[in-house]
Amino acid sequence: MIDQWQEPVRLKEDGLQITMETPAQARTWLRHARRSGPAWEEALEKCSAAAEGRLSSAEARHALLMAVY
Repeated sequence: MIDQWQEPVRLKEDGLQITMETPAQARTWLRHARRSGPAWEEALEKCSAAAEGRLSSAEARHALLMAVY
């Protein structure tokens, strides 16, 4: 069984690029996103506010890092 996809899945939106090359990477990403709902929601709110100039980029970045980890 091959553990790597022939074509990696690349998600790109406004300069952010996420590349998943294996089903295991995709599984980990999806599990993490599902389990950290409130942190992802907060990160989305803060990144949206920063994109609109209502919050600093540093605060938005911190929220994103907290959601990821």
